[in-house]
Amino acid sequence: LFLHPGVKVNVYVAEGCVELLARHIVLLAIAFEDPELLSLKGKTHLFMDIYGNCLVRPFSSAYLSSKAKELTNIITDPEYAQRQAPIFNYEALRYKERDQLADVFHFWTNAPEHVFNLARYWEDRLRVQLGVRYDHRNGAFDWDLQMKLRENGATQVCPQEYKHWRETGVAFTFPEYEQSDPNKTFAVGLVRNGKGFLHRGSVGDNMTGPYITFGQKCAEERLSRSKHGVNDFRSTDVTERNVLQIMYEIQERQHYCFDPKDVHQFGSHQLDTGKNLNKHDARTEPVEAVHYNKPLLQCANLTVHLLSVEDVLRMHELDRFEAKFDAVFVANNYFNLLKDGFNRTWKDACLLFFETRQLTVFSKEVIKEHIEQIKAYAQKQ
Repeated sequence: LFLHPGVKVNVYVAEGCVELLARHIVLLAIAFEDPELLSLKGKTHLFMDIYGNCLVRPFSSAYLSSKAKELTNIITDPEYAQRQAPIFNYEALRYKERDQLADVFHFWTNAPEHVFNLARYWEDRLRVQLGVRYDHRNGAFDWDLQMKLRENGATQVCPQEYKHWRETGVAFTFPEYEQSDPNKTFAVGLVRNGKGFLHRGSVGDNMTGPYITFGQKCAEERLSRSKHGVNDFRSTDVTERNVLQIMYEIQERQHYCFDPKDVHQFGSHQLDTGKNLNKHDARTEPVEAVHYNKPLLQCANLTVHLLSVEDVLRMHELDRFEAKFDAVFVANNYFNLLKDGFNRTWKDACLLFFETRQLTVFSKEVIKEHIEQIKAYAQKQ
């Protein structure tokens, strides 16, 4: 986009719950943060922390708490939003949904009433999922990795990082960091309850992992090398390289040139992390020393439109979406929600993308069945 200023891009985000919209907003905000507030490496590791870790660094918790106040002002004051974050357009949101977003951001701030015991939720889900196999979970994790995930093509994921994530919910680890605070962006079903909040628990996958999005392929083939099944680089290291490129090109407005010193190389190493996991408490003290309230980086030819949660199921019925989109991406868990008439929203030459279940722990039969359903849908259109 930065290299093609004549191209105007409008991205429309349809999400099934307000809490996930809030999560998209803060992840985009990190990428467009003013470089005086965050370095490129700082943005990269902060993005990875909030994107993929159930427990985050105290710095990430402080950023989230501070940024939540700024995002509250953005979502409640259109004039302020235009000055501070013009890439966001939330006109399609109902006032009730804007109020819900403000509640979500408020919950992210550090306060004694904003308790979110994500580590306990993770452990409870794991116990229910594994049942009698819980006491032998390390073997179950290894089976899921070797016989499912890697067999399905996700060969960059290393045993030590995958098993650590399955056990703790912490996917991306580096020797210089310790994750200790709950990642509140995974909370769902938030409802105000006096000074605090009630919630339904946490959202997110706990079997495949967040490695697939950025951590499987990159331009440098050397990062994919392995010897006797042991990778030189973890999926975490490849993710670091790819996210760094994105952050660099957004900030510097030029192509990224890879430097091996930019990324870690811990493919065969078992990192000694996890000793300080703060499993049953939430940080309540106001630790943020920096106010992240500078205007986001400008991108005049990009607008991200946040759609109403209700639009997910009725988009095909609304006149304002008729022949609207040049490209459509459908996540695999939204495929079964597609309605007859959804093709009304496409332009004649629209590109249609479907997320498959290929790089997951689903069985080959389930993956094949889902792909066949996608093919059948495409042939019908």
